[in-house]
Amino acid sequence: MIATRLKSASVAAIAACAAWGGLAQAATYDVTLSGVVANGGYSSQDIGNTHYDQWVLSLDGIDGDNPLTVEQGDTLNVTVTLDELFTIPGSMDLTTFVLFFGGPNFPGGDQASLGTFTFYNGLAEVATGGGGTGTSGQIAHSAAFFPPNNGPLTFDSIYASFTIDQLSAPATLDYSGISYTLFDIGAGGVPEPGTWALMILGFGGAGAMLRRRQALA
Repeated sequence: MIATRLKSASVAAIAACAAWGGLAQAATYDVTLSGVVANGGYSSQDIGNTHYDQWVLSLDGIDGDNPLTVEQGDTLNVTVTLDELFTIPGSMDLTTFVLFFGGPNFPGGDQASLGTFTFYNGLAEVATGGGGTGTSGQIAHSAAFFPPNNGPLTFDSIYASFTIDQLSAPATLDYSGISYTLFDIGAGGVPEPGTWALMILGFGGAGAMLRRRQALA
């Protein structure tokens, strides 16, 4: 585990070395990303009875010069290292956290992933969560923290391991990011899982990140 968490700006791919029955074997990729906390962006919005606070950070390590192409069945072991400690505030009702990837000409249809998240403060493990999501237009992996586990969370690195369970065609990834969303559900009741996925990746999410990257290009 310690070896996989060394700081680096590279992406190392461990490609499958064999094929069986004419079909390529699924690949496993060790991906190392980094982020500068001060570059994160914050937004908030009310939809119905629910208030959403969201923070999004673009990550370095995958870009146009260093893309990654993945297929259904591939596994990503991802280490994210931040330049300083960062705290996700506690939520009223629910906290979601997302690690997402995208790129040009992303295949149509839904994408689904399944795996885990582990958050670290230095070498100390501070939180874990099962992760999984289904969405369109990105490779996205999320975890949800309900009471009593939705309090403040301070960390400087993350290790996520997940398998792409659903993807209609190979996808070339040239950007990545992380995001949290705080839910204050009010009198509206707990949103349906499909609503979570929409809001996690909706306003202030990957679209805003892409606009910032394009403005800097």
